[in-house]
Amino acid sequence: MPAGAVLAVFAVGLLAGLLSGLVGVGGGVLMVPFLYFFYARPGWSGIAPAPDVATVAAHATSLFVIIPTSLRGAWAYHRRGLVVWRAVWPIGLAAAGAAALASRFAVQVEPRWLRLVFALFLLWNAVHVLRAPRETAKDDAAPRPPRLSPPVTLGTGAAVGVFSALLGVGGGLVAIPLLMHGVGIRLRSVAATSLAIIMLTSLGGALAYMLAAPDAAVRPGWSVGYVDLGVAAALAAGTVLSVGVGAALNRRMNPRTLSVVFAVIFAALGLQLLIANV
Repeated sequence: MPAGAVLAVFAVGLLAGLLSGLVGVGGGVLMVPFLYFFYARPGWSGIAPAPDVATVAAHATSLFVIIPTSLRGAWAYHRRGLVVWRAVWPIGLAAAGAAALASRFAVQVEPRWLRLVFALFLLWNAVHVLRAPRETAKDDAAPRPPRLSPPVTLGTGAAVGVFSALLGVGGGLVAIPLLMHGVGIRLRSVAATSLAIIMLTSLGGALAYMLAAPDAAVRPGWSVGYVDLGVAAALAAGTVLSVGVGAALNRRMNPRTLSVVFAVIFAALGLQLLIANV
């Protein structure tokens, strides 16, 4: 890749890692649309995969990067005792299995439809982050034990895993509301627990994409299945560097201001994708 492209990929990784640590998502909501743009401009990126391979590669590479990103973020939260591990294992393992199965379906879907669904997902998320509930003293005064029955954990994991594999995100934007309202995780532990679940989910999806056989290599010598290892390395260098900063800022910055910033970013990306693919 040209030096300018490497720096751009690294910068996007920094932003994705910051977002990941801050709100408990994998960062795929930023990485996937960037990779759509990146692979569509071979003159700038130096990479020219076939169009049908490029869309799936964007999702697969994003999932691969989310593995070290979420691991680093979950560890930062774990040191503060905020990860609810007894919820992580059943939900995360169910999500990993569902993601591995769903990734087989994703490679057969028309790429344009995947991009349209992702655009709608971004627009929905722009509204969702503005409506996110605020933590209050009442939330932590008498926390209820989480609901961890098999139907709850398996259902939550299946929803997170399918969503993650089809759209190339870690699944945190589905996991967060389900953890709050379905499982009953207290608000201050939701981001931490979500990141730990994402770690397992993205592992299942990424491995399935790596074992799949695309019609043509994403980048000969630099890809395994649909995962572009060269781009993934540049992204991960940024995400791993900044995800700890995001986790630290989680308890210090004004959440309302951050919600507005992220809503604007998601809405802009979603509208651009929607207009380009309708």
